Amino acid sequence: MASRRRGVTFAARLWAIILGACLASIAAMSAAAALQMARLNRDASLSSLAVAAAALGNAADLSDPGGFCRQAAAGTPLRLTLIGPDGTVLGDSRGEAASMENHAARPEVAAALAGEPGQSVRESPTLGGDMAYAAVPLFRDGVLAGVLRAAMDLPDLGARMGPFMLWSLGVALALAASAAMAARAAGKRLGGPIASLSRAADAWAAGSLEVRAPASGLPELATLAGALNAMAAELASRMEQSDRLGHELRAVLDAMGEGLMALDPQLRVTLANPLAAGTFRAAEGPAGAMEGLHVLEATGSAALGELAARCAESGARQEAELRVFGPAGTRMLEVVAEPLPWPEGRSGVVLVLNDLTRTRHLETVRRDFVSNVSHELRTPITLIKGFLEAMQGASAEDAARFVGIMRRHADRMGAMVEDLLTLARLESAERPGLVLRETDALELIRRSVETMDLDARAKDATIRVEAPAGLRVQASEGLLEQALVNLLQNALRYGPTGAEVRVSAAPGPTGMVSFTVADRGPGIPERDRERIFERFYRLDRARGRELGGTGLGLAIVRHITLAHGGRVSLESREGEGSAFTVSVPAAGSAPSAGSGPASAQANEPSPSIDTARQ
Repeated sequence: MASRRRGVTFAARLWAIILGACLASIAAMSAAAALQMARLNRDASLSSLAVAAAALGNAADLSDPGGFCRQAAAGTPLRLTLIGPDGTVLGDSRGEAASMENHAARPEVAAALAGEPGQSVRESPTLGGDMAYAAVPLFRDGVLAGVLRAAMDLPDLGARMGPFMLWSLGVALALAASAAMAARAAGKRLGGPIASLSRAADAWAAGSLEVRAPASGLPELATLAGALNAMAAELASRMEQSDRLGHELRAVLDAMGEGLMALDPQLRVTLANPLAAGTFRAAEGPAGAMEGLHVLEATGSAALGELAARCAESGARQEAELRVFGPAGTRMLEVVAEPLPWPEGRSGVVLVLNDLTRTRHLETVRRDFVSNVSHELRTPITLIKGFLEAMQGASAEDAARFVGIMRRHADRMGAMVEDLLTLARLESAERPGLVLRETDALELIRRSVETMDLDARAKDATIRVEAPAGLRVQASEGLLEQALVNLLQNALRYGPTGAEVRVSAAPGPTGMVSFTVADRGPGIPERDRERIFERFYRLDRARGRELGGTGLGLAIVRHITLAHGGRVSLESREGEGSAFTVSVPAAGSAPSAGSGPASAQANEPSPSIDTARQ
């Protein structure tokens, strides 16, 4: 309906234009014809009047000017006037000469007084109305004796133009009717194709680029429709390509191992991938939530904002290693800022954020590991070397005592190497998966207690077992037993003589079984609970070595638990004791791990470790 109104409007406008052009042309032609006819009428009147004035001038009687004028003008439309050389009216065919003013200033009289015929057309001040005047000089014996002026009323041009105007009006009406019919036909012929083009343009503006303008019978409009259809097809292809490239770019950005942010010259975020969004506390949620925010508001890092500002101002690459704070805690980022060309010669910034937190942590772990291993091995090696030197020349009794000491330290080094090999096997990405079997929880506890029976007797300690019959777990028997033995060994080693150690098993969280080893030892200070599962970490290093510990037992427990897809937790109160809990999948459940290596590094904090604080 709207396109039909557009077509009707176009036809009406075309009709109005054509009709207006015709009427304007006719009016201009009529005005030009009337003007030309008026000019011809005036010229003809002046010419005939001049001839009459010249003919009558030869017969003018200056002795009786008034009589001559009246006699000569009788029976004609002429008005004759005799004027003296000084401009005084001597006689007039239609008025009294004595009452007339001096005519010397009249244009035609002035010309005749100068000796030349004169003509003019003006309104008569005496008779009123437009009149034509012609004056000739009168010479007598070569001397100017006066002037004869002939005047005549101009014919009524309007009366003569009446028939012409009626004829012109009829022609104008005929042309207007023809123009209306021509405009209607042209409007129908042009309005339909134009309306079709308009509908297609509206559809393209609304995003429907698959719409095509229909072909037209008019060659010019057909060419235009073809060009517009080709343009729409090209635009659709480019938009499809742009959308595809946009999706590919977004997929690449989302899959990047580094965070990426694009900033405009005002340092406002125009683009951010999820990794960059998840790095900063201001960006918790979708990556798009950062867009439009200033880099300081989006990241909360003044150092990062200063780096971006330097890059934008200098237009040069900037690099820095920054410490930032986010929802995951403190992170170490290697930041590369590259200038981003922007219109009007300005520069935005692209920030590439490489998270070095794990790398730096692993470097610290490596340094600590090397330092700890070196420290732990240095003492027994030094002692063994010293006692070997002391055995030279020593008595048999001293030599036997020295050999016992060296054997004890060699056993300690052997235990440490064995524990390190155990950890290496648990962490190895190439080791075969764990073989998990349904195992009775109470039987596992009993075997572990039997293993530690001699140690319990040596400390005069009691191991109390609490576990329901029929409780079964999905586990590697050997590894889970080793984890329980390590926990029992620590409980006996660090607990007081004659104390009780409690070992229990019970259904834990959904699909899990929890083993707990509780002692009455000194407990673990709150500051040490986060690190107690790290390699070589001891609360009291000197006492730990004295008691024969390697500092790797709890790290092994942790990795065994992770290999089963479980979790290990600690509850402790200083002076009251500690309780270590290992949770592994129950029989019949699907473990989240257990067929692959442990998922965390030895010294890296893991969400699978819970420490209950006092």
